[in-house]
Amino acid sequence: MKRVCLISTVNHNVGDDFVRTGILSLLCEVLGEIEVRTMHKHFPATVRGEFWHRLDAWTRGLPDRLSWRARLSRLVDVLPMDPQMDLALGSDLIVQSGAPVYWKNAHSKCAHNEWFGPVVKKRWKLRQGRVPLLNLGAGSCQAWGSDGAEVVADVECRAFIDEFTGWCAVTTVRDALAQRMVSQCGHEVPLLPCPSIFAPGAMNVQPRDDGFVALNYMPDGGHYDLAGHGAGLRQRWEEVFCEEARQLARRIPCQLICHDRKEDELAARLLPEVPRFFSRNWQDYLDVYSRCRFALVNRVHGAVVAAAMGKRVLLTGNDTRLLTAAEVPGIKILTVSQAVDALKEDLEEMVASESGAVPASFLETTRSSYLRLLSSTLRP
Repeated sequence: MKRVCLISTVNHNVGDDFVRTGILSLLCEVLGEIEVRTMHKHFPATVRGEFWHRLDAWTRGLPDRLSWRARLSRLVDVLPMDPQMDLALGSDLIVQSGAPVYWKNAHSKCAHNEWFGPVVKKRWKLRQGRVPLLNLGAGSCQAWGSDGAEVVADVECRAFIDEFTGWCAVTTVRDALAQRMVSQCGHEVPLLPCPSIFAPGAMNVQPRDDGFVALNYMPDGGHYDLAGHGAGLRQRWEEVFCEEARQLARRIPCQLICHDRKEDELAARLLPEVPRFFSRNWQDYLDVYSRCRFALVNRVHGAVVAAAMGKRVLLTGNDTRLLTAAEVPGIKILTVSQAVDALKEDLEEMVASESGAVPASFLETTRSSYLRLLSSTLRP
């Protein structure tokens, strides 16, 4: 049985769970039964095994204003490594599992991510030539409208992209900007829809229509305000979303799908009259998206899995993660700047339309493309 170490997150982001599940379904088809070992990339000490996973869970809720968890993880990594316990050193395959991989903003850049040094440079390099390294479903995360020039022009980011891509046996990207940046660094890699589209099938979730509209709201339309629109657009987006959600809920049953506790608390404050859904079990989100009539969401992976199950989706956001959804049929994309003026009209179109489902042939063709790449690398 092959042991696979996934560079991902643990109990952190429902979208990461969708991506990881899709990737594992592909790997199982190629390799058969596998032993899955998932490290939490935001606390890389978890690569050292179960104790560090428990410590990660114990310290999640503690204040981390000075990033003491990150410093602790770096300090721990000077200790000797135990190949018997280490998730990466003891694996037969290491996979970076989806997520934005290429970015540069005022706060951080991809060259300084938490996982590349301790997992790839320190551990995988020791087994280079014997253990394949994969980067599947990698994406960009820039302000909307970026052409990626600021990332490619950064010496450290360019070196990271060149090094990581050169070491990987397979790299796939999930959006056109990610492909452009990697290409400008000298590497041609395939653009394929995010592996999260395979999560519903992997979990045998069967879509049906219970008649409600799935709503999801984030204050900036996404995790960050990378373009610096500020409080003005944030306030306008809140007003427009809440007004349209109220109007829609008077005509059609709606549920606010909250991907984390903060979204749940915010939804309860802004729209107390609309039923909410929140769960600590990520699989429950596949089920709730499978039962909606259509979806209006800010969460990119909520949009992707809903579309993969044949739902029509209106996705609003403010950065290039929107481009992930551009590779999946059935999703209409609006930036928040566009949505504050056009949301009402587009929602009415969604209510009236019955088209937009992802064809089964699209999923089959995409799966075949992934399997060809993985088979040529991983099968003897």
